[in-house]
Amino acid sequence: MFAWLADHIVTIVTLAVLLVVSGIAVISLVKEKKNKSGGCTGNCATCGKGCHYK
Repeated sequence: MFAWLADHIVTIVTLAVLLVVSGIAVISLVKEKKNKSGGCTGNCATCGKGCHYK
């Protein structure tokens, strides 16, 4: 078991880094989508919803 881990440590670390980066990207996209919900375009003159762009 330890020999297998030693032989594949670079692959395991690379996979772990890719998973963390992918997770951060997904979380960022979800937060961005949540902040822009309701179709707000940032044009407060026509919006009237009291968005945070003011």
